[in-house]
Amino acid sequence: MPSLKNQAVNGTKWTTARTILTAITGPILLIVKTRNLSPEEFGVMAIINIFIGIISVLENFGFNTAIIRKDEVTKDERSSLFILQIMISIFLASLLVISSPLIASLFNMPPLNDLLPVLSLSILFNSPVILFTAFLEKEFQFKAVSIIHMGRELVLLISTTILFQVLSQPLYAVVIGQILAVGFMAIGITIATFSFDLLHLRLHFKLDDIKPYFKFGIVVGFQKVVIQLTHNVDEMIIGFFLPESVLGYYHFAKNLLNKFRQLLTVSFSKVLLPVLSKVKYEKERLIRGYNQISSYIATVTLPIFTGIALTTNSFIPIFFDEEWLASSNFFIILAISYIPYIISDSIGTDLLYSINKPKLALAIDFVTNLAYILLLLLVSWLQIGLYPIVILYGLYMLVKSIVTQHYVYQQFNRSFLEYLKLFTGLIASTLIMVAVVLLAQNAVLNDMSVYVDFIVSVILGVISYVASVYLFEKKTFHDLVGMVANRV
Repeated sequence: MPSLKNQAVNGTKWTTARTILTAITGPILLIVKTRNLSPEEFGVMAIINIFIGIISVLENFGFNTAIIRKDEVTKDERSSLFILQIMISIFLASLLVISSPLIASLFNMPPLNDLLPVLSLSILFNSPVILFTAFLEKEFQFKAVSIIHMGRELVLLISTTILFQVLSQPLYAVVIGQILAVGFMAIGITIATFSFDLLHLRLHFKLDDIKPYFKFGIVVGFQKVVIQLTHNVDEMIIGFFLPESVLGYYHFAKNLLNKFRQLLTVSFSKVLLPVLSKVKYEKERLIRGYNQISSYIATVTLPIFTGIALTTNSFIPIFFDEEWLASSNFFIILAISYIPYIISDSIGTDLLYSINKPKLALAIDFVTNLAYILLLLLVSWLQIGLYPIVILYGLYMLVKSIVTQHYVYQQFNRSFLEYLKLFTGLIASTLIMVAVVLLAQNAVLNDMSVYVDFIVSVILGVISYVASVYLFEKKTFHDLVGMVANRV
């Protein structure tokens, strides 16, 4: 039987491959969308994406996390959970159809009245995906899950691109492409679960079977709903108070940055919870592994997101269109704001789950999210402009990351300052990179074309950062080089 370490390494390889493909196809799809959708249509798409995210979380309800944590899931439990999942999906799909006119009226976006009912099909198709994916990941079958996910991303890209050319209404291309991708995922995950003999379903439903999962899942599920709402309430407020085009520019920046965020977190976080759950009783081993993963994520996150902020005015006209330069300030603010959140929040929550502290994770989310939403509503009521809303979202991510890590380290009787010391060399390396790139941009590249500006800035940034990391963080540098070499 493969060791836990080998399973984790193999899982990370496949989730990394999946994330790399997503990181390639995601921006390509975004380029396709910017070429076929106006900023106003992007605003409508933002509201569609918000409801996709909220419904996905409600549909899941935290059951997947509860399944992964539980030592053994019986056949009766699997069957009861599956039937419950089907019932939840039917209810949510029906609710979306019924509420479509109200949502369209609330945001003054008539196309939503027709698009959201069509989108409800994806909720039904996604029903088996949630539980079956958890069964596969619990047994470290990340290869199968990753291959299916990669197929889904390709189906999404290809089908949406073709539909843009075929359909006269481009927003329907986005919605139907999403449905086709989810349908592909549902078929693939079901076949994989059956082939690994993990299905084990029969016609059975009993409330006692799902009580342990419901007890844990309701906490996790509620927390994820709160997170989803909190991360989208800014867009909902912008969509409610401001023109569709403004929401379109903002959503474009936020959406693209989220693609890069997924590249940096999914490959680690998908494997992190199962691994942490296996060693939850060995505190020293647990915190040591946690610190190591945090350092790895920070090593990559800091230069990429700082680099995005530094090169915004050149990469937007190169890869998209000059029309979208109106979103450049959003890119700069959000790119810097995402850094602490990517490094600390998601894996911090995973660690709290693994040591059976879901209520603490929920309390952190509830307090920070409530404070943010109240402040956001106040700012909106005062009508002091768009940028205070964007900056407030950035401050929320920073504060939430700090609070999460404070309580994570408190579980191990360690101080938050010890956590910060992990990143001193990496922060110094990033500051050196910023100084080198800004100096070049202002002294030499100011009058150059955007292509030269972008290429030279990237090259100088990579060289200065890698050299600095080698100087300040040799162990982390050699560890990451070794990981890359082993995967190649």
